[in-house]
Amino acid sequence: MLREVPAVKEDTSSNSVLALFHQDKQLYSLPVVNEKHKPVGMVVRQEITETFSKPYIKELVGDKPISSMMNRNPIIVDHNTAIEDVARIILDAGIQYMVSGFIITRDAKYLGMGNGYDLINEIINHRQKHLFDLAHFDQLTNLPNRTLLLDRLAQAISISSRTNRKISLLFIDLDGFKLVNDTYGHDVGDRLLIEVGKRLLSSIREGDTVARLGGDEFVVTMLESNLPLAIIVAKRILESLKLPYDLGVDEAITSISGSIGIAEYPDHARNIEDLLSAADKAMYAAKNQGKNQFTIFSPENHDQFMGGGS
Repeated sequence: MLREVPAVKEDTSSNSVLALFHQDKQLYSLPVVNEKHKPVGMVVRQEITETFSKPYIKELVGDKPISSMMNRNPIIVDHNTAIEDVARIILDAGIQYMVSGFIITRDAKYLGMGNGYDLINEIINHRQKHLFDLAHFDQLTNLPNRTLLLDRLAQAISISSRTNRKISLLFIDLDGFKLVNDTYGHDVGDRLLIEVGKRLLSSIREGDTVARLGGDEFVVTMLESNLPLAIIVAKRILESLKLPYDLGVDEAITSISGSIGIAEYPDHARNIEDLLSAADKAMYAAKNQGKNQFTIFSPENHDQFMGGGS
């Protein structure tokens, strides 16, 4: 939305401003600033060109400062103003400002210009991003959802097939979450899931992905990984999940832990569905073995697992 339009000083001659419009046909308006670079007005192309089209006007006012001809009440918005609020301001001010535009400031000093067309494009882009986020990110934790996870896994497997580098996948299910949800309510349960997401993000390497599949199930995808690296991350996650959760209830919640299943591409599976299934089965094995531990999928037999606890 922001256009870097050069400002003119309030003592600039009207002839000079007119010349700027003649030099650049793309200029629809010019901001006028004082010595402190704060906007004090705006000059609209159509208005100044119509004024100077009249006989003798150039001789009468051409050498006068542009402050004598400028609009002294332009629309000025701070760069932090929400796009919806900017749209409301412009529409309330009148349709003419869709063309003539508005001034954008930072700390009350001139930053740039925008007009209605820029605003519409910004709204469209904003809505497209919003729709993309709705489709690809979990709305509670802001982590990638299943759709985005599958897309990233597909890309990772494609790269892995070309480079012969392995992918580790950790399937994580919380231990004790249902009891917390039933005891304290869904609001506390939601806050706990948000905190879990943050802890998972702080436990992984840069470039790896944490996704929430739904409920209290999460997946970590580790690129260019191997089992020793995956085990290090799994242990780090288990230690992180066991730490107390201060969620605004009477006392910190200490009953949460995690069960983790680890599977590796291509050793344990040759496609996305089988990789997720292998890690899921290993996670259930970890739960059956007492929870608060990880288990590694065994490719020899889908019903047998091997691994270790934290």
